[in-house]
Amino acid sequence: FYLGRKNVTVNGKILFIYRTKFGLKAMDKLAKISPKFLKGVGFVGVIVGFLSMAALFLFLIYYTLLLFIRPGTPAALAPLLPGLRIHGLPVLPFWFFIISVFFIIIVHEFAHGVFARLYNLKIKSSGLVFLGPLPGAFVEPDEKKMSKASAKAQLSILSAGSFANVVLFLVIFLISIFILSP
Repeated sequence: FYLGRKNVTVNGKILFIYRTKFGLKAMDKLAKISPKFLKGVGFVGVIVGFLSMAALFLFLIYYTLLLFIRPGTPAALAPLLPGLRIHGLPVLPFWFFIISVFFIIIVHEFAHGVFARLYNLKIKSSGLVFLGPLPGAFVEPDEKKMSKASAKAQLSILSAGSFANVVLFLVIFLISIFILSP
């Protein structure tokens, strides 16, 4: 971050944006390996995305109504933040949180980039964002070309990150079930 400080912009003294070209060639290569397969994956990602939004919406409605019916109902959602105690779970160490979030964000944004390249959208840059101590990442496609792309391409690109996180969860879940504790 320090070595590439000429590529860092600071907004509001707390938001640091580091623009780079890191990973763009890998996104391009991966997008060219099997375009037909990836377009199918993109379609599945869009379907999973819409179904997940509907399921989460129903989940939130159900548990909100449950709070009115049975006021003693425990919260259905809780933020999983370092140092925060949640009944039944161990306390999450700060560095586990930062490393996990960083890894998840990189996979998420890389998927957006791969699908943008799949639909021949130029990616201006990729990079890291720090909002105070919280890490983030981004890929920056050409917005004009993105707005001119088909609805199928736009939905595929936008859902790619979330679907990649779902796939990452399934892979880690299966590894933990069958390999770490069979």
